[in-house]
Amino acid sequence: MSGLNIKALKIIVCGLLIVSILSIACAGAGAGSKAVPAGAGAIEEKIVGNPVVVSSVAVPETDAGYYYPEFEKISVDPAYKYLELNPGNGKNFTVTVKNNDNKTVELNPRLLIIPYTEKYIDESWVSISPTAKDLKAGEKEEFEVKVDIPENADLGNYAVLIAFTEKVPEGDVAGYYPNFPGTMQLNLRVWVPPAVQILTPYVNDLVEAGETYTYEIKLKNTGDKDVAISPELTEGGDIIYYDSVYPYGGIRYAFGNDAISFEAPEVVKAGETAIVKLTLNVPADAKGSYTGTLDLNIDDPGISEYEGKVSLNFRILPVPEEPYETTFKTIDNGTISIEISAYQYGYGLYTEGGNRNLTPSFEVSLKDPSGKEITPAPVSKKYRGSVNIVDDSYPYLPYMSSRVADGTGTNIQGSYQGGTTTFVETYTVPGAEGEWMLSILPMNTENFEYSITTGDPEK
Repeated sequence: MSGLNIKALKIIVCGLLIVSILSIACAGAGAGSKAVPAGAGAIEEKIVGNPVVVSSVAVPETDAGYYYPEFEKISVDPAYKYLELNPGNGKNFTVTVKNNDNKTVELNPRLLIIPYTEKYIDESWVSISPTAKDLKAGEKEEFEVKVDIPENADLGNYAVLIAFTEKVPEGDVAGYYPNFPGTMQLNLRVWVPPAVQILTPYVNDLVEAGETYTYEIKLKNTGDKDVAISPELTEGGDIIYYDSVYPYGGIRYAFGNDAISFEAPEVVKAGETAIVKLTLNVPADAKGSYTGTLDLNIDDPGISEYEGKVSLNFRILPVPEEPYETTFKTIDNGTISIEISAYQYGYGLYTEGGNRNLTPSFEVSLKDPSGKEITPAPVSKKYRGSVNIVDDSYPYLPYMSSRVADGTGTNIQGSYQGGTTTFVETYTVPGAEGEWMLSILPMNTENFEYSITTGDPEK
């Protein structure tokens, strides 16, 4: 037999062997066998000592009871607990365990470390009483869980499973199920109150090419010690995305980080407010937008790395040279009413360096059916705004300011945050039957809408 035929025969035999294994695996599943997934749910078989993955199934967390029905013989209440504690503090809580089986269950509560958490808890921080209990069918038992955080504990987030039966899948398997049957999950945040409040959490502005803008980022130290800061631009204009000349589309930043400079003190003194002055020099040929981050590098253990940053967002204001034009027809000599509206979202909300007026405006003109040009004056202006009421549970309020009516920053929680503001102008002119042309040249806006009403609205 030729070498080629031998090679082909080996391939066929291997293929049949794999098909046989798949058939056995499927038959076993159909017969009700409970093959427990290994690790992330891979079922393994071995051929001549080498592991071959027959199937790899990601097990949804809601199916934990299906794969491990024996652990549903006890119910745990609560199944989840979240605590926030300072180093050196502690807290107790009660967990009720009920035996749903028809025979006595031996309970031996212990901790199972969940993989892939931010930080791993020290088992000495948690004690459970009683340490063991034989629970008869239908009975309940209350376990007292005591959590004590040492003074030198690392700040951060911890997670652990408390298992009440001896026979619980260890390691990755149990960790893949946040609400694993027969266990409760304890999530713990070890933290200290921040001393520094970032009263300017972001700078969001509509800017013009070739202009210079200044902004004030306010930091308030409510503690009794000076706190060092060391601001730096960490991302933004140094990252170039694909633009329309590339095959994948996307955007390019309007300018680089070199267009932004800042002045900052070395420390925020205790009980005082410091200002980081940021200057933006927009290049004359800039188009599009910029998104970046000013990392304040605040030496405050109460502020995590992702909280000590100020988001920077700048949008280059497109300035059209020619007005927008459209035509419309009237069928009588009734009054013509034109309403033009534009909206803005959050520009200048936390900006102290108010370099210019951002209120949208319009130059409006009309040509009547005879070709005569008319410049109508606005008969009314209207402003509409949306406001979000942020409650005390909003997670970032300790580090942000809430806006109040006078526009100043404050550390009061449960206040207001402005959203979209809509500006509306209305014009009226005496009508005449025929075709009209409307011209609108917008300023200080990226968008506008218009509506035209003809005739007498009373009729």
